[in-house]
Amino acid sequence: MNSGLTTRGRKRLRLISLLAVGALLMHVATACTEKTNQKEKLVIAALALANSSSSNSSSPLACSAGFCRMFATTAAAGATKNAGIAGLDNNCATDANKPAGGGTYKALVTDGTARRACTTPNCSSGTSEHFDWVLKPSTEYRRKDGTTVIGTTTANGVFTFPLTNSVEIIANLVVTNAIVTGMNADWTSNANDCLNWTTNMHGNSSTVGTWDATNFTFIGGAGTSSCANTHMLVCVEQ
Repeated sequence: MNSGLTTRGRKRLRLISLLAVGALLMHVATACTEKTNQKEKLVIAALALANSSSSNSSSPLACSAGFCRMFATTAAAGATKNAGIAGLDNNCATDANKPAGGGTYKALVTDGTARRACTTPNCSSGTSEHFDWVLKPSTEYRRKDGTTVIGTTTANGVFTFPLTNSVEIIANLVVTNAIVTGMNADWTSNANDCLNWTTNMHGNSSTVGTWDATNFTFIGGAGTSSCANTHMLVCVEQ
């Protein structure tokens, strides 16, 4: 009788031992799985961070230095006046005088429809008058050297004159200091815009300014000129 009880006890003890070992093995396996998952999560997070850092270092930020830059084009062929606003923006993007370091630049021009600064003198009703406008409100603009201040725009997104400094100095003249703008001196659009920038032929004209001016002649006080003549552009960082 005692021998039978001892045998049953041993079996029970053996069963308990096996269950304990099984539980221990399951705990170890679970711990290993959790550690593996944690390692995988850490690796994924590290890769994501590295990818984000790489993307940020290779992609220039718009006006990232706390100011935006402006420059005048210098291409001998002058502004492309027969390819719309997009053609003029492309002149800015491809010009040799564009500042180093990337960035997007657009032409300081209007046609009243595809790009507009103001519908009232100096945008008296505010930035709601803008359409695809290239100047930001209350923003400092500098020359391509990143040091010389041209001026700071008003809350309405235009300059008041005189500017602090011109966009370029006449000593840097390559072809001409004349720029096409399609604007009046108060930032409103002028009908003289080479037929909405679709022609470079005689018989049509554009309002012109000069990139070395600091007064209103910078954008539209220099009269009009034939679309067949050679003109430059002022380009603005976005």
